[in-house]
Amino acid sequence: SDGIAAALETLDARSRRIVEERWLKVNDDGSGGMTLHELAAVYEVSAERIRQIEAAAMKKMKAALLEYA
Repeated sequence: SDGIAAALETLDARSRRIVEERWLKVNDDGSGGMTLHELAAVYEVSAERIRQIEAAAMKKMKAALLEYA
């Protein structure tokens, strides 16, 4: 929706890609979406760091969605 697109625009490129790869590239059958460990390998950081980036991005998106509503 427009709100999610606007919220994604508030993120930096890395955070946006992590959120998109984790939550927005999921198939109808529930498959897809990269794991924390898969993203950690791509970015050459720990899975915990990916989780931290994801959590901060979700918090920022939530704030943007509250403003959008």
